[in-house]
Amino acid sequence: MKTWMIKILSLLFVGFLLGCVSTLTRNECLEADWYEIGLIDGSEGEPRSKFQEHAENCLKYDVHVGREAYYRGRDQGLKSYCTRDRGFELGRLGERYNPICPQDLESDFLAGYSKGQGQYDRKLKIATLEQRLRTIENQIKSKKKQLLMSDLNRDRKNELQADLQYLDIEYRQALRDLKDLKNIDPSE
Repeated sequence: MKTWMIKILSLLFVGFLLGCVSTLTRNECLEADWYEIGLIDGSEGEPRSKFQEHAENCLKYDVHVGREAYYRGRDQGLKSYCTRDRGFELGRLGERYNPICPQDLESDFLAGYSKGQGQYDRKLKIATLEQRLRTIENQIKSKKKQLLMSDLNRDRKNELQADLQYLDIEYRQALRDLKDLKNIDPSE
């Protein structure tokens, strides 16, 4: 149990170091467990090119990195990254997917991603409609204020009234669209 806990803590520590520092120090290059670094990079969805960054950095110190160990770890880490749940989360947040998942895991990941992306798109449409409604409300207020002005000629009054009718139709349509979007089950 203790050794398992130590491994987890060291993995988290290495992940913390890699996340905070974009380049490895000389000692980190010398002492690195390349399997664990690959495992962390894979579980975070890093592309294969991340290895090259590590390698170039460590070569500055004349330290050669463990390519095979790194890629074994990365492949293992991708198993925890390339899941339906992770795909859903990325899609829901509107994140872009770089095709890094192995073929046997990608379809499950993409199914989740597609569902999450649907929720993200729905939220975006709702926000856009809500903003549109606020804009129309402001336009209506402005037109009504203009109508109250005493120095308007008949043509201008007719024009403002026509604008208000058009804005009213547009407002009601946007309101219906918003209601329809809000009534959609987000899990669909």
